[in-house]
Amino acid sequence: MKMRYSGLMAGVLISFGAMAQGNGENLIKNGGFDELSLPVKTWNQLGHATGWSNANQGTADLFSKDARHNTVGIPDSEVGTGAAAFDGEHFAGFVAFKEDVRPNWKRVVNGQESPFRPAFQRYSEYLQTALSGPLTAGQKYDITFRVKLANGSDRAVSGIGAYVSPIELKYNHRHFLEEKPQVSTAKIVDDKQNWTEITGTFTADGQEKFLIIGAFINGGFESKKVIEGGDSQRAYYFLDGVSVKLHPEEDRDKDGVPDKDDRCPDVAGLAALQGCPDADGDGIADNMDACPDVAGPAEFNGCPDTDGDGIPDNLDRCPKVKGIAANNGCPEISEKTKKLFEKALTGIQFETGKSVIRKSSYGILDQVVTVMQENPEYNLEINGHTDSQGDDAKNMKLSDDRAAAVRTYLEGKGVAGNRMKSFGHGETQPIADNNTPAGRAKNRRVEFKVTFMK
Repeated sequence: MKMRYSGLMAGVLISFGAMAQGNGENLIKNGGFDELSLPVKTWNQLGHATGWSNANQGTADLFSKDARHNTVGIPDSEVGTGAAAFDGEHFAGFVAFKEDVRPNWKRVVNGQESPFRPAFQRYSEYLQTALSGPLTAGQKYDITFRVKLANGSDRAVSGIGAYVSPIELKYNHRHFLEEKPQVSTAKIVDDKQNWTEITGTFTADGQEKFLIIGAFINGGFESKKVIEGGDSQRAYYFLDGVSVKLHPEEDRDKDGVPDKDDRCPDVAGLAALQGCPDADGDGIADNMDACPDVAGPAEFNGCPDTDGDGIPDNLDRCPKVKGIAANNGCPEISEKTKKLFEKALTGIQFETGKSVIRKSSYGILDQVVTVMQENPEYNLEINGHTDSQGDDAKNMKLSDDRAAAVRTYLEGKGVAGNRMKSFGHGETQPIADNNTPAGRAKNRRVEFKVTFMK
């Protein structure tokens, strides 16, 4: 910047301090302006920062604590006081907007017109540097930089941004660039105390080679007055901490596996399982594990086989006792027990019309007790039935009472009550013709059914 500022009000500038720029290599070699080819003495020496130049005939500046006469010094300069670098010991500066005016010689004497009218108001400065390497077409990149409005500025603007160009810009003018920036801020940046981070993401086409930073007329540009004391008519910004980095791949669950490779992108998991969790640690991802909370082999889809009968616990109705596949993993009922239950169909007798068990039935029931004692994995369903003689409701109650009487007898002989259930079905499930005495006799029965504890 060639024109010097004077009579500017002092203020205190406070830096945010260094902030993490994220992972990845910075494709801007001298983003902090700390690598110098020559010492900084005065205005218009941006080129003393290695790799930086002006994109048009504007005259961007470089600030240093060693600058002569504090023209562009740190912390005090002719555009502001108390400035500290965002990072390192140097920073750049540029005029984003200059609201020039000229006398209005035709103003009305009574003062209804302003004594000044707009002059050239398109002056703007741009900083340019080459990227250190090519960008990959279709890949996302993050552009980040920090600006601070100098406390000697009396204008503030929006539209401050960055344009990534396939060619080096060398415009022979000093006005706004008309390129549309890939990243810009829609808000007016008017903070004179703190560094404001401007950041955004764009998708590369693979041709980009240069980064240009400034205020873009096609980047949402607006201006406002922030006058304090005398009017400098300029928006002057400090610039520091410039970076272009590969945009981190999306990883919603933060497990280190990018979403595009993550079979479970919304829940943290293991890289070895393509981002899916394995709660039981059996090497089978939970979403593929039939028993995700207990370890088991792959051959059983992650479920254990506690009793070792070759039937995984999730399919085994008797997971703690060896059984056979034909009986869903439960032991096969012995022929002896089957015959006993067949005998019980007609062998268990009751007093006529009552639920009192006849003593002649005790022998069969005692054998049932022995079966239950020898097979602790057994549960027992006791089902009572009647013939069709008499009232339906009374028959239903009678069958229920008789089944309950059998359960009470077995419990009295030491069979745990929680191993047995009794049901009455009345005359609803006949197995023979109720029109004959022989058929009715078969229908009056008690049926036993073995079930197994899970």
